[in-house]
Amino acid sequence: MSRVTVVTPEHYNYGSMLIAGALRDLGHRVEIRKGFDGVKSEIVFISLQSTIHLLRYRDIINKMGGFRVVGGPVSIDPEMVFRYLDVDLVVMGEGEDKVGPVMELAAGNCKPEDVPGAAFRSPEGIVVSESSPCPMERPLPLVPGDISREDIRGASVYIETHRGCPGNCTFCQVPEFFGRNVRSRPLKDIIMEVRELKSSGARRFAISGGTGTLYGSSKFRGIDEEAFRDLLRCISEVTGSRNLTVPDIRVDMVSPEILDAISEYTNGWVFYGIESGSRRMLRKMKKGITPDQVVEAVELAREYNLKVAGSFIVGYPGEDDDDYQETLELADELMLDDYFVSIAEPLPGTELGEEVMELPEDENPVFMKSSNRRFDSLAEERAFNLLLESYVFRSVPVPMTSRLLKSITEEVRQQQEHIRTVTGCSRESCDGFGGLSL
Repeated sequence: MSRVTVVTPEHYNYGSMLIAGALRDLGHRVEIRKGFDGVKSEIVFISLQSTIHLLRYRDIINKMGGFRVVGGPVSIDPEMVFRYLDVDLVVMGEGEDKVGPVMELAAGNCKPEDVPGAAFRSPEGIVVSESSPCPMERPLPLVPGDISREDIRGASVYIETHRGCPGNCTFCQVPEFFGRNVRSRPLKDIIMEVRELKSSGARRFAISGGTGTLYGSSKFRGIDEEAFRDLLRCISEVTGSRNLTVPDIRVDMVSPEILDAISEYTNGWVFYGIESGSRRMLRKMKKGITPDQVVEAVELAREYNLKVAGSFIVGYPGEDDDDYQETLELADELMLDDYFVSIAEPLPGTELGEEVMELPEDENPVFMKSSNRRFDSLAEERAFNLLLESYVFRSVPVPMTSRLLKSITEEVRQQQEHIRTVTGCSRESCDGFGGLSL
């Protein structure tokens, strides 16, 4: 059997551990690494989460030897991957059931077109083979020995309980990557996995799946409150409630029963995707919610003594001063316990990504000039102001210090540079896929 390395650049993401586990169960000698130093295997699986990784790690990936396979969220746009990386294969979307065929290809026992869901170069251009969704039963992940030192938004690891989201949010890759039909994993498999992760050193767990409360749901029944409660109860029996959190919840997918379960079995935090205080922008984002629903969801969470955090997006194409002011006013009214502010990122495969590719720079807030010379763009200015004000809006206001002010300034500047770079990468590939399908 082959010696294989699974590489994740900056964090041990769940997908890389899952792929490594599938390789191990096929009998291969597998190593999972964070970072590219010392990678010398004959076959390397590279998990890339962001478009920016294509630039940040381009040189080192292109100098690596062996058979190289790229997967992860960047696989939504294989044309872009091949533009920057000299790799052998891009596995698009879900990958754990494609590991076997990929290894057969690396051994020379089959052709690229025999690998489902794969994109590869050919004399006719880039070719993509057909694929179907993975089954939700899977091998246990291969857990790295230093997982206890991971800190991803406060968690050692994000565990996947389900895939898919019926939402239409224009900025989100989840429906494109996993589909709109919610597929939930068997509860016994999830608990077995949590035990494996905990015994390997993971301490703090977060539930992943796009919208946490969708576990067990379907388009016919809606939210399954009993399934969600059972999920939290069984996981917390292994982790302890203090070590379990449910991030990324839609305000229109909560109920008293859902919030009661979160209060009883988790660390007591709710993370709502609020995005904007403007009805017009929420419609443009196809978020499917209203500011009134946001207020109701926050008030309901507080009835269960939950701390509430909210995410906001600014600099969205078409956002004007009135829209931004409405967002400021809603953020002030809510008095949340924590705020997350992001500049709108045009992720490949999303409606926002497509819109930005067609948008002139003088209509894109990330490139529009700010009246304040401190900022490179209108989007950066708005992100800075909202984040700055959020420390006053909070349920317990945070005193502003020179150190905190510097941190806020650096955060929004990095976001600004990141979004501009991602936009540039996407525009180089915006002529379309231009590939062939099998």
